[in-house]
Amino acid sequence: MFKTSAYRDQRSLMRVVQFTDCHLFAQKDKTGYSNINPYKSLSQCLQLASQFQPDLLLCTGDISGDHSAASYRHFLQRLREYVPTIETRVIAGNHDLTHHFDTIMCEHVLCAGTPARLGNWCIHGLDTRHKGAQGKVDEDELLRVEHAIKTRPDAYHLLALHHHPVASNSWMDTHNLINATSFLNWLSTQPISAVVHGHTHTACENTYQHHTILGAPSTCWQWAMTPEFGASSHSAGFRIIDLPDNGRWHSQIRRIS
Repeated sequence: MFKTSAYRDQRSLMRVVQFTDCHLFAQKDKTGYSNINPYKSLSQCLQLASQFQPDLLLCTGDISGDHSAASYRHFLQRLREYVPTIETRVIAGNHDLTHHFDTIMCEHVLCAGTPARLGNWCIHGLDTRHKGAQGKVDEDELLRVEHAIKTRPDAYHLLALHHHPVASNSWMDTHNLINATSFLNWLSTQPISAVVHGHTHTACENTYQHHTILGAPSTCWQWAMTPEFGASSHSAGFRIIDLPDNGRWHSQIRRIS
């Protein structure tokens, strides 16, 4: 449940806005699935998100939809226009398997082992790029995250990756995390409060043992979680995650109208 502004104003509360799957094109006026213009819908999402005064914008992959350098420059330009004072951290998605992401976005990448710190929380990132649309978690990255967690035993921990680690029971599972079982086995040993991901273009919530795993809507078109490929009629949006210093996080989905 979304908390009131009085709850937000407590100094002990930090707020993350999770954006994902922007799929920007080099051409600002180009449309994609459902005749949606991703440049326009991202702008609307950022404008709405700015009203919630986040402390961190976290983008969980697929910034680009065409692997172009221009698409990443558009993303940064939109940030400068709508949220110029908000820290932004990004992780790569399968569509970001390009040197343009590595060079243009390098200052914003949330690298494994180097978490973002918000109050009493550490926000960790994993790079799950592999081959095509499928993903894979690198064991070395897990070790780096694990080491970073051990150096802050007094903190609470949130982990972000692009690919969904729990099956969606839809066509999206052909674009899966190929070593999800290994990842979940590792996760079961870690004091991580929640995991957030993108990739599925839909708001979802799953649990694995004592861990909550959250997916967020895309800032452009939404996928239908059906056996056959398809898009849903839901509008673009993002996830808000409030992080009090007692470790009891709160979350809500917001969508543009």
